[in-house]
Amino acid sequence: MQDNRPDAKPADSFIRFACTFCGQKIRVTAAHAGKKVKCPKCKNAIVVPETQIIADLLTPNPAVDTGEAKEKSPLTFLDTPQKARPATEPTDTAERYGDSDPALQDQNMLLLGYRRSEPKPPPERKLFWVIDIFLYPTSPLSLALIALCLTVPLIVRILLLASGPFILITFWFGWIIVIMLYVYAFWYFSTSIRQSAEGQLRAPSAVTDVPGLREMFGQLFRAIVCLLFFFLPMIVYYRRTQTIDTVFWLLFGLGVFLFPMGLLAIIVLDSFTGLNPIFLIGSISSAFLPYCCLVAIYFGLGWLLVRIGPLWKESRELAYISIAGIFYLLLVAGHLLGRFFFRYQEKLNWNL
Repeated sequence: MQDNRPDAKPADSFIRFACTFCGQKIRVTAAHAGKKVKCPKCKNAIVVPETQIIADLLTPNPAVDTGEAKEKSPLTFLDTPQKARPATEPTDTAERYGDSDPALQDQNMLLLGYRRSEPKPPPERKLFWVIDIFLYPTSPLSLALIALCLTVPLIVRILLLASGPFILITFWFGWIIVIMLYVYAFWYFSTSIRQSAEGQLRAPSAVTDVPGLREMFGQLFRAIVCLLFFFLPMIVYYRRTQTIDTVFWLLFGLGVFLFPMGLLAIIVLDSFTGLNPIFLIGSISSAFLPYCCLVAIYFGLGWLLVRIGPLWKESRELAYISIAGIFYLLLVAGHLLGRFFFRYQEKLNWNL
C-alpha cells in the first residue's frame, strides 16, 4: 500500500532546495531530510527541509523575466533542466501565503498539514565525559576503518613476500592501495571533527556523500600546510643551529598551542582562514581558558602516543597494531576538537 503522507520520504526520492546564504540550488536524497549539509558553493552548513513540498514553500523560486517565461532554466547542482515557470507564479513565501508575517505563514502551513522543519537537538552524553570521549570511535564504520588500517598493510607485506618476480608490480599496486586508505582515513577524521562540531557523540556510522579524490587530497593538503605553518619555524631553527635549547622549545610549544585552533578552522571553514594570525589570536582569546584545557588534554593524548611509539621497534606486527591504536586516539582528539567548537561557537563567532 503506497504511503501518501506528506512526510513520507522514499529511499530513491530527492529534495531540491536553495541555500539560504547564497541561493545556490542543491539536490540531495530524501535520507538527508532534517540534517545539515554543506553548500557546494559558499561552504556554509544548512538544514535540509523535511519534504520537497516544504522546500518549495520555503525556498524562493528563481527570478523570472518580466513579460514571458524563459524557454530554458539553468542546470543546477546535481540537477536536471526544469520547465520554465510562468511569470505570475509566486516568487517568495510571503506571496504564497498572502502575508509576510512568519507567524501567519506558520498557521497557514499547519492548515495545509505542514510545518517548518527544525534541526533535531544534539544527543546528550549518558556516561561521564572522560569515559564517553574514549568511546567515540566505537561506531561500526569507525571500527571497520581501524581494522582496515591494521590489516591492509599487513596483507600488502605478505603479498610482497610471495610475489616473486612480480614484486615490483605488487609493490606499487599494494602501496597505492595503502596510501589511498590512509588518505580516506584522514578525510574520515576531518568528517568526525565536523560532525562533532554539530554535536554528535559518536564517530560517523555511515558516510552518505562519498568524497572524490580531489576533495580528499585537498583536505589532506590543507592539513599538511597547516602543520608546516606552525612547526616549520622550529624545524628551520634546528636545521640551522643543530641544538635543542630554550628557543627550540619555545617554538615547539608555540606550534603545539596554536596548531589545534588552526586545524579546527581549516576543517570547519574549509579554507586557509585558520592560518590568519589575527583570526587565530582572536579565536583563542575569545575562549582562552577552555582552549588551554583542550591543549592540556592533547598533551595527555600525546603522552599516550609516545608510549605507543616504541612498539614500532619491537616487530612489524606490533607496528601495525600501533597504527590502529594511533588512529583510534586521533579520532578521540578530533572529537574533542569538534566538541570544543560545538560548546564555544558563540564565543568564537565564526559566522557559519
